[in-house]
Amino acid sequence: MRIKLLIVFIILSVCHSFAFCQKAPDFMLKDMDGKTVKLSDYAGKTVFLDFWATWCPPCRQSIPVVKQLHKISSDLKSVVILGINTGENESTVKQFVKDNGIKYTVLYANREVLKNYKINAIPSFFIIDKNGNIVKKDVGFTPSFEKEWELKLRQLSKE
Repeated sequence: MRIKLLIVFIILSVCHSFAFCQKAPDFMLKDMDGKTVKLSDYAGKTVFLDFWATWCPPCRQSIPVVKQLHKISSDLKSVVILGINTGENESTVKQFVKDNGIKYTVLYANREVLKNYKINAIPSFFIIDKNGNIVKKDVGFTPSFEKEWELKLRQLSKE
């Protein structure tokens, strides 16, 4: 019994020291149709968040990868992809989404969500597990992220 408690304590300590298992802050943001969307609407699902802007070159580079994840997520059923634009006007975002064939849900960030997720640079990406824990965070973009993200989403969709 003591060994089991010790193992649990060690796991929790490691988990918190690496900022994993941190609860993802809930949010209420508007989508492009003006509908309010909350992170908690997706309880029980794995959620991939992409904080981005149209003027950001690495964000533009990551869009095709996120679009591919969205295609994959339609097969996984328990994975949701959300793009969160970081402060541009609606017409700019809508035109960009249309021009780039983005089919996943795009939300408009507010100061609270940027603060709660500690967004200091974009793009920033989060993978949130079915229990609402942040299990992965990446700031910036490199093409190698694509395989990491796909593997993690596939793994989490099976749990």
